[in-house]
Amino acid sequence: MGSPTSNTDQLIERLVADASPVRRLVDPRRRAASWTAIALVCVGLGVAWFGVRRDLGDAMSFVPFLLRVPLIAATMWLSVVTALRLSIPGADQRAWTRWWPLLLLGALIAVVAAESVAVALVGEVGSPLRGWTCVRKLTFAGAVPAFGAMVLIRRAAPLDPVWAALLGLIAAGAAGALTSELACPVRQPMHVMLWHLLPIAVYAALGTAAVWLVVKLRRG
Repeated sequence: MGSPTSNTDQLIERLVADASPVRRLVDPRRRAASWTAIALVCVGLGVAWFGVRRDLGDAMSFVPFLLRVPLIAATMWLSVVTALRLSIPGADQRAWTRWWPLLLLGALIAVVAAESVAVALVGEVGSPLRGWTCVRKLTFAGAVPAFGAMVLIRRAAPLDPVWAALLGLIAAGAAGALTSELACPVRQPMHVMLWHLLPIAVYAALGTAAVWLVVKLRRG
C-alpha cells in the first residue's frame, strides 16, 4: 500500500492525463455583439413580416418615440452584456453592476408613465384593448434571441444562473419590444405600456422562474 503522498501524486497524474483542453470563452462584449447582430436580424425580419408602422415619418419627430427607442436598444445591449459577464466565473461580478439594466428598464417605464399622466390630463390615454398583435410581434422577434441568450449563458458556467437568465431574457424581450415600436402605429401610452413593455417583464419573470426551478431541482 503506497503512502498518502504517492497516492495523491498518482491521482493528480491521472487527472492531468485524462483532462481535455478547455477552450477559452470569447470576451463577453464580443459575444454580446454577436448576439446583438442576430437579435437585430430578428427585429428586421419581424418588421418585414408585420410591416413598418404607417406613421414612421411622423414618429421620427414624436419625442416619446425618440426617447423610447434608444432606451429599449440600450436596455437590450446592457442586459445581454451583463448577463454574459455574470455567466463567466471570475469576471467582474460586482453586485451593483447587475442592476444597471434594470435601472434602464425602469427609466423606460418612467418615460411611458410620464407620458400617460400627461395625456390623461387631456383625456387621451387610449384603450388598453386590441394589443395582442403586439405581443405576437414581440414573441416573433424575441424567441430566437431568448434561446440564443440561454445557450450562451449555458455554455459558460454561471455562478448565479438565475440573475444571468433574467438579464438575458430582458435583452430578448427588449429586442421584441423594438420590433413592436417599429411596426405598431398606436401611439397611446397605455397601449405602449401594456403591450410593448409589460410583456418584457412577463416573459422575463416566467423564464427566470423556470430557470430557478430547474436550478433548485438539480441542487436539491
